[in-house]
Amino acid sequence: MSCFSAGVIVADSYMAMVLPDDIAGTITEFIAGRRSFPFVGRNELMCMMYLYGRIGRVGEKQIDEVNSLAHRTASQLSQDIDIYSISSAAKLDSEYIRSKYINRELQLAVENRPNIKVRMAGDPAIISDCFAQHVAYYKQDYFFELYGPLKDSELTSDIRSTLEGRMVMTCYNRKGEQQIGLAHPLIPVFVWFRDQTGAKP
Repeated sequence: MSCFSAGVIVADSYMAMVLPDDIAGTITEFIAGRRSFPFVGRNELMCMMYLYGRIGRVGEKQIDEVNSLAHRTASQLSQDIDIYSISSAAKLDSEYIRSKYINRELQLAVENRPNIKVRMAGDPAIISDCFAQHVAYYKQDYFFELYGPLKDSELTSDIRSTLEGRMVMTCYNRKGEQQIGLAHPLIPVFVWFRDQTGAKP
């Protein structure tokens, strides 16, 4: 039996940029003016992770709903990349991007979000924009892959309680799986969750 009913998949989802390492700190430095755009290198691997079933496992009846949500998410990110790709160079300028991030920071502040500085650097709107902006700037290919529900046998004991029964979509700034140089696209996701020292998202 599912731990959640249809219609709450969106609320029970979570996203993060798991590569490059410490992207939140890098974004914070960029907003503070200590870095300029692009602040991720051309050859650096970027990986977006979308977790479905953050609180409850994905049951059989929710798989189609997750597939639909993942498709919409992928379509939206692709659209954002296309918009940046055909926009004027000014939209990929450091000051323009910084002002956009700062406006998002103000929006979060108005919403009285706690730990605003920490949350801002990991804010879904900002990290999605960050990925789209860099892919467009470097004119890179990208691909999505959806996995799961993940089985007990696919997970190590330290992340099993967090990921068993969940579905995960990854997006890399490469043409395909063969170009990422990893044994499996989920490895950075597993490492990221392990590094959270057991803290659930």
